[in-house]
This record gives sequence, C-alpha cells and structure tokens, in this order.
Amino acid sequence: MKIIVQNLATEYRDEGSGKTLIFLHGWQSNLHTFDNLASPLKNYYRVVRLDLPGFGGSEMPKETWDLNKYILFVCDFIQKLNLEVYAVLGHSFGGRIAMKGEAGGIFDTQKIILISSAGVANRKTLRNRFFKVVAKIGKFVTYIPPLLFFRESLRRKMYSKVGGDYLNAGALRNTFVQIVNENLSENAKSIEIPVLLIWGANDKETPLSDGEKLSMLIKDSRIEVFEGCGHFVHQERPEEISKIIQKFLQ
Repeated sequence: MKIIVQNLATEYRDEGSGKTLIFLHGWQSNLHTFDNLASPLKNYYRVVRLDLPGFGGSEMPKETWDLNKYILFVCDFIQKLNLEVYAVLGHSFGGRIAMKGEAGGIFDTQKIILISSAGVANRKTLRNRFFKVVAKIGKFVTYIPPLLFFRESLRRKMYSKVGGDYLNAGALRNTFVQIVNENLSENAKSIEIPVLLIWGANDKETPLSDGEKLSMLIKDSRIEVFEGCGHFVHQERPEEISKIIQKFLQ
C-alpha cells in the first residue's frame, strides 16, 4: 500500500488487529526484513511496517536528512494513519529512530523493542569523522588526470575502509554521515518505559557489547542474546523472537 507523507510516496503494510505495533527497519533494508517476524505477531496485534524514505518502495528525501527528520517523518506517518501505537520495534537504524523519538517525547508509546540497535558505540566516533575526510579526499584525488580513469575503483577501495553502508548509500551518503555521527547514549538514559533488547551474539555490525551498554543505560530494560546469530537475528530466529516479544508485550 502507498500513502503520501510529507509529500513523499511511502510504502507500508498494515496487518492484523489489536494493539498497534510499528516496525522500523535498518539501513539499506526495507519493511520485508520483518516478513517472518510479523507473520505470527499479526495474529495478536496490529502490525504496521513502512519503508523509510530512500528505501524499498518509498521515495527518496529531496534533501539531506538527519535523524530528527526521520523521527518527525515517522511521527507524521503515525498521525496520517491515526495510529495509537502501543510499542515501537526498531532494527539497527530503526532502533536509532525508536530510541531518540521516545527519549525526546515525540513518540507516545508504552514499550520499545530494539533489535541489534545502532547509536551508542563510542568506537565509531573517530571512524565517523573519517567518513567526511575520506569522502572529500576521494572526490578531490580522483579528479587528478592520471587517476581519473581509476576513479570508481579508487573510491570503492577508500570507502571500503570505513564501511559498506557508506559505500552503498548512493544518494543518501550525506544523510548516512549525519546519522552515524550521532551518539544516543544520553538519549538512552532518559528512556523511562520498558525496553526489550534482542541481539545476535555474532553481530559484526552492532556488536553485543553495544547491546550490553544499552542494557546498562536504559533503566527498565533486559537483553535477550541469541548464540550463533548475526545482525539480522530477527530473520534467523523469527519464531523464537516472536514468542519473546509476545511475552514482553503482555
């Protein structure tokens, strides 16, 4: 289904009935990342999923966005559908939106579920500063005549040093830099509602140490760790995770 939010065509799914859950996907992903997780949950809840602007079937933002703009977009989406949201579930980048949106009083929800959420890693600070430097150097150096022919190959090698998400961000590269440069540790501390953290023990994108840090920062939180799973733990163990979520929401 499509709906116009902030003049952007937005793809979404609205399934089931009962208390409303809204699912926010990660970077370079879309609403279908939750297909197997939403399937059992929609038997008990109204599950609403959307493609965030720039991903899946939703239109690209017309300018560089920061995290606040994504939060306000989700807020407008909720209002457009006249939803009374009981809980927000965010994976990775979607977790950033859920955390800061709740901490800032923009989302009025009763519970949050964070799956492999990004946003609290101090280890990323220097790397994120490096994003800007590499982007500028890469653009300048590869316009030097002897290097022009090898421009794309050189850029890919340079960008690969700071992460595949940046390399694959395309038109959203500046938006990506804006978002990953923000540390949400203070926001996490101010969350007052119950939070369920779900993590894969083998997550390479947002390591388990990030989840453990979040667990310490958020007052009313607990963490469930799945051995042998990575960043997309919700795709690897959807049935088990759906049962844990149901118990948490009850």
